[in-house]
Amino acid sequence: MNFFFRFSLLTLSTVAPSALAVDFATEVQPIMKEKCFKCHSGPKSKKGIRYDDAETLANFIGDEDDDVIKPGKPDESLLIKLASLPRDDSHAMPPPQRGEGLSIPELSTIKQWIAEGAKLEGGEPTTPAPTPTTEAPKMLTWTNTEGKSLEAFFVKLDGNSVVLRKEDGSEFAYPMSQLSIDSRKLANDQAKGTP
Repeated sequence: MNFFFRFSLLTLSTVAPSALAVDFATEVQPIMKEKCFKCHSGPKSKKGIRYDDAETLANFIGDEDDDVIKPGKPDESLLIKLASLPRDDSHAMPPPQRGEGLSIPELSTIKQWIAEGAKLEGGEPTTPAPTPTTEAPKMLTWTNTEGKSLEAFFVKLDGNSVVLRKEDGSEFAYPMSQLSIDSRKLANDQAKGTP
């Protein structure tokens, strides 16, 4: 009986998610916002490909050779091909120096969305493109409990550590307990979006 219970759970967990269509606005766009908007949003987006504007994105969805997203054909879609490349490949998207690649679940979600026809309706991008008043991330000074300082960008809080990015694009986690009180406050403020 235990075997059948486990088998049923396994079957439900692998079949149930695919029974529902992937929604662009609630499932795909948040992934693109986190992983793609640094280069592909706003009027000066790379190669003119914008993932933050449904009307512009629709121009790159189709079955032509230069279309980035080919509805029903995730493995033929340039978006999937580039996002699936090894992180050390010079064509990998997002570029390693611009952020983490897509996780397997994120890539699977986008593949499923494309396989289902890459529909934007009912979920057009709602996040506006960055405005000219949006400031670029700033290099910040981080000080440890020994008084040593380091210049780096804030990436995120991860458990009991702060993830920082050096100017060369490399990221590392630093224990919050080893940061000065001011740097701990800075990390918490950055995580909340407070400058």
